[in-house]
Amino acid sequence: MVQKLNIKSLHTPRWILTAVLCIGLGSAFHAPATQAASNYPDPMQGLTGFAGNAKNEYGQAKSAVTGGNGGAVVTVNTLDELKQQVGDTQRKTVVVGRNISSSGKAIVNLGANKTIVGAYNNNKLTNVYLTTTGSSSNIIFKNLVIAHTANINENNDIPLYINNGQNYWIDHVTLEGHGYDPNGHDLDKLMYVGSGADYITISNSKFTNHRYGLILGWPNDDNASVKQYTGLPHLTMTNNYFNNVYTRAPGLMRYGYFHVKNNLIQNYKLGFTVATNAKVYSEGNAFNAAGDNAIVNVDPSTKLSGQFKDTGSSPAITANLPVTTWKPSSNYSYSVLSAAAAKQYALSYAGAQNTSLQYP
Repeated sequence: MVQKLNIKSLHTPRWILTAVLCIGLGSAFHAPATQAASNYPDPMQGLTGFAGNAKNEYGQAKSAVTGGNGGAVVTVNTLDELKQQVGDTQRKTVVVGRNISSSGKAIVNLGANKTIVGAYNNNKLTNVYLTTTGSSSNIIFKNLVIAHTANINENNDIPLYINNGQNYWIDHVTLEGHGYDPNGHDLDKLMYVGSGADYITISNSKFTNHRYGLILGWPNDDNASVKQYTGLPHLTMTNNYFNNVYTRAPGLMRYGYFHVKNNLIQNYKLGFTVATNAKVYSEGNAFNAAGDNAIVNVDPSTKLSGQFKDTGSSPAITANLPVTTWKPSSNYSYSVLSAAAAKQYALSYAGAQNTSLQYP
């Protein structure tokens, strides 16, 4: 049986208690490190949401993402090495041991059963476009900085592109954009999840400096698409930080089930864009708009509006949409911070890190 929702909005977050305890005991006590014995984080720590053990809306259970856990561990320092190690389906942990860059758009096709994790201090991929294929599934992306330059800005220029398979976890990843003109013609996005991709968690990550943020769900809304893609993806977004993402932060959402909790969204124009048949459950999110304070936008081009419910966000969110009856607590167990605590956590710990990772 799925556990009942454990609301922790009125309790001090674990990471704050740890910090206070360490200060109080001084040098006599050191909190255990969250990193692995080597120079990269523990790839499996902090798994949550739909990428973990979860059920769908019919009560059918699925196993958690495992990535490359239990397989070989290899370190890559060049673009060619990265391509060679991540394209197959063998279980493998691939450690990015050096910053890797390309002068132009370099597509890296992904296979399956991989953990791609960045080493501390050397974890940046520039103009490296991680893209799923028909064989992709069960992939963890962790402690990476993924950046692209302003000259790569067409509609399909998306550096993290998940379009196939199940079980993806994006954790402590920073997706860096570039300068933009809000009235310009840049069409590139930071991240895409669509088509048949399913069961995804985006956690503790950071999205910055971009005209467009995230597109989640298949882009068309014709009758055939509605029949084929309704219910996809099941996606959790938790404890992420969006800063200076002009629109689609936390995202344009279509068709699927979207649990969006404890995210910080600052300096934006449009937040949620709710479109075709999406069911969005929002809780404990913190917003700080630099524009017109718009939080929920109903996509005017869609034929079928989505459903939306919010609880505990700051400021409170109201939307001229049907209220969803779906509750993510029927799919997996989880806890929620207050919006204020979520903001404090995201400012300090979201995105890739040069030392041990923290979790709420």
